[in-house]
Amino acid sequence: MSTVCRPDSSVVTYFAPAGRDPPDELSRRTDLVASVPLLQHTIDAMPDAVLILNGRRQIVGANRRLLQMLECSFSQVLGRRLGELLGCKNAACGPDACGTSRVCSLCGAVNAVLDCQRLNDQVTRECRISPADPVGTALDLMVSASSVRVEGERFTICVAKDISDQKRLSVLTRLFFHDLMNIAGCIQGYAELLQGRLASLSPEDEELAELAQLSEELVEEIRSQRDLTYAESGELEPEFRPVQTWALLQYLQRICERQPAACNRRIVLDDIWQGQIVTDARLLRRVLGNMIKNALEAVPPGGVVTVRCAAQGDNSVVFSVHNPGSISPEVQGQVFQRSFSTKAESGRGIGTHSMKLFGERYLSGRVSFTSDEANGTTFRIRLAKLPGGVRI
Repeated sequence: MSTVCRPDSSVVTYFAPAGRDPPDELSRRTDLVASVPLLQHTIDAMPDAVLILNGRRQIVGANRRLLQMLECSFSQVLGRRLGELLGCKNAACGPDACGTSRVCSLCGAVNAVLDCQRLNDQVTRECRISPADPVGTALDLMVSASSVRVEGERFTICVAKDISDQKRLSVLTRLFFHDLMNIAGCIQGYAELLQGRLASLSPEDEELAELAQLSEELVEEIRSQRDLTYAESGELEPEFRPVQTWALLQYLQRICERQPAACNRRIVLDDIWQGQIVTDARLLRRVLGNMIKNALEAVPPGGVVTVRCAAQGDNSVVFSVHNPGSISPEVQGQVFQRSFSTKAESGRGIGTHSMKLFGERYLSGRVSFTSDEANGTTFRIRLAKLPGGVRI
């Protein structure tokens, strides 16, 4: 028969139910959890803090990492709830402490535990613990709760990962890109303003046109690095809009022809399907731009890089970038790995990695390549003309 911990109905709370195990029941459940073979050894081997909770959200088990972090013994955490353990300023606000106040409804840790108990499934939520001590530092956690049964009784295993450094880095990164984009945008704006004020045939017109072009490229490069940073952290949100293939490829041709790698080399647009697809033009430019840049670096002076676009049936389109020459078989298996490059310079290899990242995770496409001595090297991205779930 399954034993269920019932809440204390005599206490009215604002969120999670009240009620706690009496000492003898708490001790019995602690011994029950401790009797599970290898469970303590398993959670002790985990690098993050792990708690085992009874049905009333009280701690009946903990791993070595948690006790080391708090510099305490297990007897000092037994029977407490997570917010009480970490000194949350809201823990004392509810009628039965942690989880029972109004603001607790916004707590990711409490919600993860309650949803796990309700759904009997793994639930992960972010949680921010603000300390009661005014000089303390707020703690950002990723709490993952999983349900487990021991001799018919249900317990919740919670893994609490400290993501405070990750959160601070995310805020600083956003602030950095925001300020950098503002400065670069001002430079671009002033360059365009000066260019508009001077006569088109003035001696300074050519220099100002060059300055305006360079400022545009600077802004685009900052956006590119920002998109890659957000993409790798899972924070990037694509914006799907109608895009004309011919206009997109003409823009890329013009931009890529200004790069140093294009010196004495040609970019040819050949056999272009001139239609409309729905995608994020900014991210697609990142993918195709990296394909073109890599192709330019692979051909000798006088070489040609060919860009094509072909419709496949009614629903998809394939963009491809071809260059003569082949990639060695031992290198082909590592092409899309992050930071792998055939170049000697540190920091290379991001381009091919970002093709996969942007093209497949965010554009829902398929990025691939073929390479042999007879046919050269061709990188491709296949996209749906109208991705599923996108509405215009």
